[in-house]
Amino acid sequence: MTHDRAADNEQLYRYEITAALNAVVRACQVIVTEHSHRGFWTPKTSTEPTPTHQDLIEAARRDVLNRLQTVIHCAETVAYAIEQDRQRRADKPAGQ
Repeated sequence: MTHDRAADNEQLYRYEITAALNAVVRACQVIVTEHSHRGFWTPKTSTEPTPTHQDLIEAARRDVLNRLQTVIHCAETVAYAIEQDRQRRADKPAGQ
């Protein structure tokens, strides 16, 4: 692999992981904006003054946990793919 091609791949890796982590940060910002007050979670549950533990669990999954798990899983997938591609290229004999 030529130096220019290696540099191009490194730049591509940086773009991909940066984009993936930006998605995680944006998801966190959206969650904070939509589901918190002064840094504390404000669950959107039923209109009852004291939500049940089940209401809180459902709200936590719906509003925060599922969303974060999805974007974190996507970012991990990107990181794994980059590592695998990098390893595959390193194992490839020169000139191929």
